[in-house]
Amino acid sequence: MTEHETRFVRPPQAVLARLVPRALTEAGEATDPVDCTWVEHGSNTVVVLGERTAVRITRQPSGAADLLRTQALVDALADLPFDVPRSTGDPIEIEGHLAIPTQRLRGVSDPPDPPDAVVLRDLLEAVHSADLSDLRAHLAPPRSFFGGEHWQQVLTDRVVPLLPMDLRDDALARIQGLAALPAVPEALNHGDLGTSNVLWSGGRVSGVLDWDLAAADDPAEDVATVASSFRAWDQLSAALDEDTIDRARVFARIFPLAVVAFAVLGGRPPAEVTRAVARAERGLRAS
Repeated sequence: MTEHETRFVRPPQAVLARLVPRALTEAGEATDPVDCTWVEHGSNTVVVLGERTAVRITRQPSGAADLLRTQALVDALADLPFDVPRSTGDPIEIEGHLAIPTQRLRGVSDPPDPPDAVVLRDLLEAVHSADLSDLRAHLAPPRSFFGGEHWQQVLTDRVVPLLPMDLRDDALARIQGLAALPAVPEALNHGDLGTSNVLWSGGRVSGVLDWDLAAADDPAEDVATVASSFRAWDQLSAALDEDTIDRARVFARIFPLAVVAFAVLGGRPPAEVTRAVARAERGLRAS
């Protein structure tokens, strides 16, 4: 069974046929791979869901080191008020493709409508209050999704020229707005707290997935993702301080450009870049 079909690159079927059963066996999982659910929406990994195990598999061999780093981070996290996908076995590697068996988290990516402001605030506070001292070696560079320390140059030189002419001045203004934000005390920033990565049960957050982009950075970026993804700007504006919300709005204005930067930096096929630019154009015109 497959969920969320995409046109992202995919490991060869012959490699997957060997990786999945080995990873399930490593985790002590008895589920037949034929009965597993395949989740394809992730741009870096394919996820195979057994009864108790979620196997993450790199789409390309170049992603192996980053997957190992991310899993080390998840395994190093102190207990949180929700579950995270900790390792349940050693990594398996075949022809450069890496598979890591992890705990399958329970819950659904279907929050209450509207989501409770207190629950969202508590989610953000739980992530942002994590002790960074034991995590730094496993963190991604801040803003790595759209260029890391060179984010401004990447957006200006490699993303803006791909946009329609009438949107370029607006895009540059958004980039300059983010560059002008004052520095704030850094916190653990998840980097992708969107609806697909937050699981719910009984109106509460039961698990958080996909820690690949976690970094020590301005927590307002997470606020922007949560507020935008859950359509909760009004709720969070009432639950958080005004300065954080103002900074979050600046981050949110960058998000359409960040999608293009991710595709460009990842060397994605031209068709993927074209789709990202079209998505960015829609986002810029809508906001």
